[in-house]
This record gives sequence, C-alpha cells and structure tokens, in this order.
Amino acid sequence: MKLTRIEIFNFRKLRRARLDMSDKQTLLVGANNSGKTSAMKALRKFLKDRGGIDTRDLTASNWPAIEQIASAWTKEAEADLTPLLAQLPFLDVWLHADNSELHHVAHLIPTLTWTGGLLGVRLRMEPKKKADIKAQYLAAREAAQTLQPGGATANGFALWPRDFREFLDRRLKDLFELNAHLLDPASITKTGPVEPHPLPPLSEGIGANPFSGLIHIREINAQRGFADAGDGKGDDDEPTNANSRKIASQIQPYFRKHIDPETNPTSNDVKALKAIHDAEITFNDRLKDGFADAIKELEKLGYPGGLNNPKLSIATQIKPVDGLNHPAAVQYDISGNTSGVKLPESYNGLGFQNLISMVFQLMRFRDDWMQVGKYKSKMVTQDDRGMEPLQLVLIEEPEAHLHVQVQQVFMARAYKVLRDHEDLEKEDSAFTTQLVVSTHSGHIAHAAAFEELRYFKRELPSAGVVPTASVANMTGLFGTDKETGRFVKRYLQSTHFDLFFADAIVVIEGTAERILLPHLIQNHYPDLAAAYLSFLELGGSHAHRMRPLIEALELPTLIITDLDAVAEVDKDGKAVKQSAQPCYGAAQTTANHVLKTWIPGLTEIDTLLAPPANALCHTASDHPIAVSYQIPQSLTLGTVSEKVTPSTFEDALALANPKAVETAATAELACRMTRAFAKSIAAEPTPVGLAKALFDRLEKYPEKAAFALDLLYIEDIKSLRTPPYIDTGLTWLAGQLKGMT
Repeated sequence: MKLTRIEIFNFRKLRRARLDMSDKQTLLVGANNSGKTSAMKALRKFLKDRGGIDTRDLTASNWPAIEQIASAWTKEAEADLTPLLAQLPFLDVWLHADNSELHHVAHLIPTLTWTGGLLGVRLRMEPKKKADIKAQYLAAREAAQTLQPGGATANGFALWPRDFREFLDRRLKDLFELNAHLLDPASITKTGPVEPHPLPPLSEGIGANPFSGLIHIREINAQRGFADAGDGKGDDDEPTNANSRKIASQIQPYFRKHIDPETNPTSNDVKALKAIHDAEITFNDRLKDGFADAIKELEKLGYPGGLNNPKLSIATQIKPVDGLNHPAAVQYDISGNTSGVKLPESYNGLGFQNLISMVFQLMRFRDDWMQVGKYKSKMVTQDDRGMEPLQLVLIEEPEAHLHVQVQQVFMARAYKVLRDHEDLEKEDSAFTTQLVVSTHSGHIAHAAAFEELRYFKRELPSAGVVPTASVANMTGLFGTDKETGRFVKRYLQSTHFDLFFADAIVVIEGTAERILLPHLIQNHYPDLAAAYLSFLELGGSHAHRMRPLIEALELPTLIITDLDAVAEVDKDGKAVKQSAQPCYGAAQTTANHVLKTWIPGLTEIDTLLAPPANALCHTASDHPIAVSYQIPQSLTLGTVSEKVTPSTFEDALALANPKAVETAATAELACRMTRAFAKSIAAEPTPVGLAKALFDRLEKYPEKAAFALDLLYIEDIKSLRTPPYIDTGLTWLAGQLKGMT
C-alpha cells in the first residue's frame, strides 16, 4: 500500500495544488513564500491532527465568494451549503492498494467490483450535525443590527459579526468538523488541470479518521527549540514536554515504550529494579535522619501534631525514568581520550544537536511503528499488533543549523534509518514507508533523486487577487528525451540545485559573466540585488536543453548569450563556415542553438539584429523568459561616433568601459587579453576599427576568465558600465520581479 497523490484545495496559498507522491521520499522545494509550508500544514491538520483548521487557513482569495454566498441567505429560503463547502479547505487522498490488502481498506472500497488499485478519500470541512449555519449567522447579524441600527460608526466601530468571516472567526470550530467521503477512482486523471473530483450522488460521510489503522503518521516540524548553553535559558528552565526537542526529553518516551524495566520485566530488569529499591531504602533513611530536626521544629508550632492531624513524613520514590529527567541525562564526551571529560547536550553545537535529535526521532518513529522492545511481549501474531501497513513521516526544514555536508548526509540516510528493521528490509515487506521533506536548501535537494522533487511555484496574481501557488512534478519532465534529461540531471547534480529556491534565473555563457555580473547587478540594479538570483553557466550550445525545466518552473528567466555569428568562406575550394564579427548584409547566420531553436527561433543575423517592435530583447509569449544578445551599440572615440556590434561579453564590456580596461592593463599581473585589449583601445581611432581589432584579439587570446579577474582590481568597481544588451535584459528582469511583488 502506498500514497500516490494528494490534492489540496482552498488551504492557505494552495487553492488548487496536486502533490504526486514518490514511492519512497518526496521533497518539497521552492522559493520563500511559495506554498511549501502550506502543504506541510495541510498534511498535518487533515491527516495527523484531524482538525484545528481556522479561518486563517482558508485561501484568502476565496473570501469574496464566501461573503457573496452568505449575503444571499434569507430567512425564507432554504440555504444550499454546497457552494460554501466548495470554498472551504478540503483534501483528496489517493491510495494504491493490492487486492491482498482488502482487509485493510474494506471501508474505503467504493464498489463491490473493486479488485485492487486506486482508492480515493476526500477530507473536508462540513457542518456538524444539527448545526444550522445560516440560521445562526442571520440571528447574530439581526442581534447586532438591533443593538446598533445604523451599522458601523464613522470611525469603523461595529458589533460582531460585521461579516461572515468575522462570524466564522469565532464560530468555525463550533459549527464545522472534518468528515471523509469516498471518491470514484474512475474520476482521476494523470495530467491536466487540478480540479475537484465530483462526489458520488448522495455521498455519506464515513467519519473524520478514515485512515485509522492504515497510516502511521509522525512529524518533525521546523520549530525544534534548540538553545545554546550560554543563551540564558538553560536546561533547568526548559520544560520537558512533547514540544521540547531536547534529546533528553525525547529519550524518555522511547524508554517508557521500549526499555522500561517495570514493564514485563526480564531477569536483567529484576536486577536493575532490586538495585533501585535498595538505593531508595538507603536514601529514605538518610532523608529521615536529615529532616528529623526540621520536622521537630515544625511540631513545636502545633502542626503537624495532635491526635487528628497527619504526621509529616519525607521519602523518595525512585522511578527508572527519573534518571533521565535532568540536564545531564545526555552527555557528550569531548576528551577524545580516556580522561572522560563530558558536557551536557546543550553545550554542543546546535547543528550537532539537531542532527542527533532528528536521527533519534526517526529511529523512535520506526520502533514505535514496529513495536520494538517491550511491545513484543504484547504481540501474539503480526496481525494482532494493530500495525498500520503504511508509515508517513513529515520533516520540515531539516537543514536548520546543519553544515552543508551534513545536510546531504542526513538526506541520504533519513529514509534508510526509517527502514532499518528486519520486517522492513525485506523486498516483499507488507509495510511501506513514505517520507515527505520540505526544504529551503539546495544541498538537501542535491541529495535526492531529481524525480523526487516537487517544485512549488508562485503564481502571478491578477489585479486585486491574492497570490497563490501550484506544484510542478519533476517526474517525466523530459518525456522520451533521455539524452536531455540525463544532461540536465547531471548538470544540476554537479552545480546548481539553488535554482529551485530562486526568485529568478539568469543563464549566462561562461566564467567571465559569472565573475562580473554580480558586481554589475549589485551596483546598478537595486531591485535585482535584493532578489535571490540563480546563475546557470551554460554556453549557447547547451542552454536550450534546460528548456523543459525552465518552462516548468515558470520563474522569470533571462538568457544572456552570444550571437555566435558565422559566415561562409572559401577554403581550399570548399565553402566552410567560420566565426565572423556580426554585421548587416554579410549573409551571416547564428550557430547559437538557443536563438535558432528556442527564442526567438531565428537563424539569420540580419533578422536577429532587427529589434522587435516593442522591446529590445526577445521574450517568450507564454512564459516569463527572455533572451538578450549583442546588439548594435553607439560608441564615440574622439570626434567619431559610430554603431558597432560586439561578438562576445568580453569585447562588449571593453567597448562599454575602455578606460577601465586600460587601467586594468597597468597591473603587474594583467593577462595577455587585457593588455591586448588596452593596446587596441589606445591604437584604434574609430569605433568600427576598435570593434574589429577586439574581435581579432579574441581569437588570439582566449583568456576570458583572467580578463574578468583583472577588472576586479580597478579602484572603483562601481564605475564599470553594463554592456547595452545586458542592461536591456536586466532591466526587463527587474520589471518582471517587480510585477511579482
């Protein structure tokens, strides 16, 4: 048995979202405020807590429709609550079960013809029995209007409830409850827009907990409450409760369930209990002797004493678990030798505390589920254990305090820890574990398989509409194109998983752009400097391979690439193509695959250099993607002003910053390209001549990264100007991000 799909409706940022579940582990990735937390909270409230939903959990953009429904209610007409329920949060859960698991899912089977496969259950908010929502709302409104006939005052004061939302703020939990309904498996589709599946006619609820006995749900949330020993709030002040994430507090329930010698004691347990009893007697004798004088002094006051008043007695009762309920219950040996220097857990680094805590919790989740230790004595047969066939574990942001390498190690090991049991390691095990992790860390994502990623993307709101989010499934993203899929996955594994958490993507040609673009952005584009940009270093011959991924992410994406102009020349009587300086009327074409096959889908240089009617960079019509390449730029040398077209980032930068290049060339360790560029700038009197000279030197001195590094040495990096074609693209990108806020 396994979870195959969860669809979330009307919950926070997720108005309609589909989460396809991987067989083992599923990672929720995306930029800040993209809906990952909404998904984790929905899973918790619908599946684990089975309640606790309040008005703040409703998708904000639904409130106008809800108010319109409530405002149409009248005393005379019977209210149809179906439209209202469609606006409230609900969750569709799809399971896959084999026919052999019929005894587990008999109550979820929609028809007698079911022979294995999908099963669907909807968990939704609906009125409690005998709760007349309409009548109570209208009565509350009438009472408010009676006491305040004129409605709200000039300064906004009004009696409760001013609207239906204010009514539900106070009454939602009293009037509504979770209930489950069966769905028809025939209604599910593999792809297509996320739409609510219709409930069968006259569908009756089956209660709030249809997965009792089916799914064993555990969670590690993001608020793990670690504190350093010097924070002023030590272990003695920290309560030991279910919400505490100290390891000392976590080992106590594990001890009670799996180790406690008082539960079905073994021979070894008896020895331990006898030792505790002997210690208790010895300690009580010492307490009696130590408090004797103090008790006699109290008795002189007349109480306790007399025939009818109880005598005061002080004694101890030592329980095995009490030995774990103190600040130094968990210690770390820091000596590294036999000296035995130990410190309590709060004196260790927060990252180490977090790692040990999470791994210990995963072990406890597994052993609780498998009923390890003392549970075995209660077990008659495996079926009598009452064990759920499926365990679902939710982990929020495991990266907190963890070093990069440890993040990857944890993610690679977490699922293995959950399956480290003899009944789980078998290939034909009847028990399934599924792990769901939400993260902001590219290193956590790096440790997972590409197909296990679920990307949460922010949807651009229309005017007056609150932004929501949707989910992109990375499984099958590249279809049958195995070569492209293999390239992208390997590229991301070796370089950039941070694009899954970025506000925008900038695709660049090479190292020189990677070195200098951040400085240009920091100094000249404040809106972009405040955003999280992911730079993908891809040449023009490979960037188009990222197309399926970039289009699926739907992030604003700027592709900065080169024209890569080529022209036919005669070589030994044969027509061959070779690189050429871009210019009009020379029958040139581009060798750049992005420009030829993606955006703008043109090959002729003359056509590419003709600017679009409304923009200077080409954009995709159905995605926020633009491509920017070298265009004619105005240049003045002395009294001569001409338009020239550079061929690469390096000569475009030199044409835009001739003085900076000359300054960089004076450095003792300046590279040959920088010095050659400076010589051309000093020698050429015309812009056209300079552009030609720079192009020629590019072929001779291909030290692009060294050239970029030389420019970092100039005294005023802020004076470095952005080449016009890049300025056009970055200005477009800044506008896209501004539209998202």
